[in-house]
Amino acid sequence: MGLKGQAVKGVAWTSVGTLGYGGLNLLVTIVLARLLTPYDFGLIELLVVFSGISDIIVDSGFSQAVIKDNSATGKDLSSVFWLNVTIGLVIYTLLFFAAPFIARFYDAPVLKNLSRIVFLTVVFNSFSVIQNANFSRNLNFKPYSIACICGIIISGSIAILLAQLGFGVWALAINLACFSFVRMAVLWILSSWYPSFTFGFSSVKKYFRFGVNLLVQGLLDKIVTNLESLIIGKIYTKQQLGYFSQGRKLDSYVTQAASSVVIKVSYPLLAKVQDESEKLKEGYRSVVGVTMSCITPIMAIMFCGASYIMNGVFGGQWLPAAPYLKLWSLCGWCLVLYSIFINVFLVRGRSRLLLSCSIVKQVLRVSVILFLVRRGIMPMMIGIVVVTYITGIIYIIFGGKLIGYSLLDCFKDLAGIVLSIVIASFVSISITPLITTNEGLYGLIILSSLLIVTYLICMFVQKNKYLSILMSIVRRNEKA
Repeated sequence: MGLKGQAVKGVAWTSVGTLGYGGLNLLVTIVLARLLTPYDFGLIELLVVFSGISDIIVDSGFSQAVIKDNSATGKDLSSVFWLNVTIGLVIYTLLFFAAPFIARFYDAPVLKNLSRIVFLTVVFNSFSVIQNANFSRNLNFKPYSIACICGIIISGSIAILLAQLGFGVWALAINLACFSFVRMAVLWILSSWYPSFTFGFSSVKKYFRFGVNLLVQGLLDKIVTNLESLIIGKIYTKQQLGYFSQGRKLDSYVTQAASSVVIKVSYPLLAKVQDESEKLKEGYRSVVGVTMSCITPIMAIMFCGASYIMNGVFGGQWLPAAPYLKLWSLCGWCLVLYSIFINVFLVRGRSRLLLSCSIVKQVLRVSVILFLVRRGIMPMMIGIVVVTYITGIIYIIFGGKLIGYSLLDCFKDLAGIVLSIVIASFVSISITPLITTNEGLYGLIILSSLLIVTYLICMFVQKNKYLSILMSIVRRNEKA
């Protein structure tokens, strides 16, 4: 199968897995949100921050280094695997004994035992890192997609049952731990590669230089990105943190899905043409245009219909989360865009430059958070949005420079998409109240329909080339 065939197959399976998992996860979250309270979600958000940071340490950037290496040996893979597992067990042990201090710091005794369940995800994930990386380097995305879908079906079903039986926040904790375990188990079942009992320091060393920069960059991103949650959980109420985190979580279902599909497929694929500059540039230009033409109307629906979504989908108790969803959707649009350019750094092997850009981003974000957090959660959120767009421009400038794709080129490629969505958003928010006063699902359907139809008309009228590319991909898949 040629590179183009691998690309289509990779996008198809990654889309199925990511969107399938995202859709099922959203469904589970909706059910749990109606059975549990914002306070419960706020508690879990605090623990997810710790486990997320731990996952970055466990990976240590080695998985990306392995994917980039087209000549990785069995000894290389086994060495990195055992290192990941060892780090995972050490971190879990440290977190296990740190649980009482976490509970005391946030004045929530239930966190002591709750955290010891949630942190099991660190161990389970450590057994999955190289299995997944090995599939990705071979452009085989089907196993991971199957593993994620199986994981959310089983874990979600158990969590919903526990919530209905009155287990409260424990349903959320079991959901996280069970998902990681099932995903790990399915990846191992579907894999034809298993680690040998060998370890070579030379294997680890050759990936260290590339991986260590990704480790530091990943840690900075994860810590700073979740810093506001840790601070809100301490300064404000757990319920307010629940609203804040639910707005971010709903946005992340879209942004993470889009970013995951694009990054997971484009990185190993374009790494194979990393020495062909013109192909690399045109490849990324198409990825930017097609991705943003798809993601933009979805983010606009979340921005324009935030109140409809929270009230109609999650229930009236979650309505205070709507303003946060609006702002997170603005962040999400930019995040998807600059995530594409982060891949440029990786394909070009410029992990140190990526780290430098990340440091600038995190310094700006931390400054805004510390300066604005006591002035209120919303002022802090507005500051985060501004910083996100400033740093997004930085990524585009330096990442694009590596492949001859300028900021002006990017703006020109996105101009038609942005103009179309501005017109579509104005039309939808102006006409929807004239058609219905329903602030639930019916209103959301009307608003979404108006926005998408108007957006497509605008894109068609201007003969946007990325809409044409997208339609050709759809027709090709239908024929296939």
